[in-house]
Amino acid sequence: MKYTEEEILQHYKTEADRHGLNGACTIQDIRTRILEMRAILSYLHDGIKVLEVGCGNGFVAQKIVEELDIDIDAIDFSPEMIAIAKSRIMDSARGRVNYAHQDILTFKKNDEYDLVFTERCLQNLTSWDDQKIALLNIVNSLKPKGQLILLESFDTGHNNLNAARMELELPVIDPSWHNLFFNEKDTVEYLRSINCHFKDQNPFLSGYYFSSRLILPSIMPKNKPVTSKSVLNDYFCHMPAWGDFCPIKIMRFIKS
Repeated sequence: MKYTEEEILQHYKTEADRHGLNGACTIQDIRTRILEMRAILSYLHDGIKVLEVGCGNGFVAQKIVEELDIDIDAIDFSPEMIAIAKSRIMDSARGRVNYAHQDILTFKKNDEYDLVFTERCLQNLTSWDDQKIALLNIVNSLKPKGQLILLESFDTGHNNLNAARMELELPVIDPSWHNLFFNEKDTVEYLRSINCHFKDQNPFLSGYYFSSRLILPSIMPKNKPVTSKSVLNDYFCHMPAWGDFCPIKIMRFIKS
């Protein structure tokens, strides 16, 4: 274990204090957040009951219920994040969202949700054993035939991106200090063992990350820093999601 639960809580308290209601909370690159939100929305439709695990400051849940007539339970482990989420003005919402302070490791509901999604949440748990507990609690909360939209960071895309960077003599990108990336094979096998079967994957950020984390630093003038604020990324975020060159992606599972 390279970090503790207390360090995670302090990190997200700092994020909450720094960003408040802003969509850049927990992610430096707002384009990534927007692309994540669009990807999640593609799996949703009116009339379903949804659980969001790791809702942060409530930015994504608010945008979803403004577009769709659905019910969302949005939970997060950070009390500061939930306090901000509960302060949101929801006057233009078509759907309904209930924000709650909750630890996914102790979350106990059965056969309640049509769909559960995460958004870079379970990768903040401190061990694979804890990640398995979280996955089991999520699967238990799903109705039969319910969908798990697991938007997390995985080894494969991370390794592919770094292999490409090394070919261009760029330094590897290490995971953030508070992230434990998922192994795809282990994740698929464990979820199958608890009757939740792999359906497909969506590497929706692959084109953007290939461009912004590989092409951009390769063409940037020498000694000029590469940042997510580059206007070139306004173009790169529209690149097609070919290949698997980003750790962040969606793996979709269906409960038996």
